[in-house]
Amino acid sequence: MPGLLSRWLEKAQKKMALHKPKSFPTHHHYAAFFDARDILFKGDDMAILEYPDQKTQEEIFHHVVSKFDLQGNSILDVGCGLGYLKGYLDRHYPDYASYLGIDLSDHMVAGAQERFGKGCFIKRDILVDPFFENQFDISFLISVLGYPVGPDPEAYMKGLLKELFRISGCGIGFTHLAPHRREEPSDFTYDPQALKEWCCQVLSPHVVLDDTLGQVTYVIAVYKGIPT
Repeated sequence: MPGLLSRWLEKAQKKMALHKPKSFPTHHHYAAFFDARDILFKGDDMAILEYPDQKTQEEIFHHVVSKFDLQGNSILDVGCGLGYLKGYLDRHYPDYASYLGIDLSDHMVAGAQERFGKGCFIKRDILVDPFFENQFDISFLISVLGYPVGPDPEAYMKGLLKELFRISGCGIGFTHLAPHRREEPSDFTYDPQALKEWCCQVLSPHVVLDDTLGQVTYVIAVYKGIPT
């Protein structure tokens, strides 16, 4: 019986890895997808979070975080997953003032608390239960915008970015996926230059696009003032 269960679990893991939903009706369905991944890929955090390995994850972290001076600043990590950004910041930028990671997935929040401390992670929907204007200095949204969410994924994405920028006193850093770089039907992609131009027009004229990762992922940082 244990062998049968093990084979079933292996088959389910392969199926979820290969056959991803093409879209999610709401962001709550998106969160439930990661609850399921946590169950199926238990013990393999990078598989749960859809990174090929931790080196790739930390390379992406570096390209986002290095766009800001974190010293003395409060950090909001939206879609924090299992909390690995917190561990990365603790090792490389220990002089930040505070960190809060939020996620809609119960499993992600519980896993982050288990790995990096209960006081730093909560379940919260910022579109329903918003923070105050400029409540945090810097907000990060890393490896979150890769799937189509809702009936109008572009509107959802832009609404989320507007809200993040509203609650961030210094600025926001986020990642997205560029089109035509890999064959993945479930990807929600957006042209890097087009998204940079939208950020300049709607959020702030102070925008940096970093498309030097050599991957499908690119980075955008948006500042409320001229970056130093």
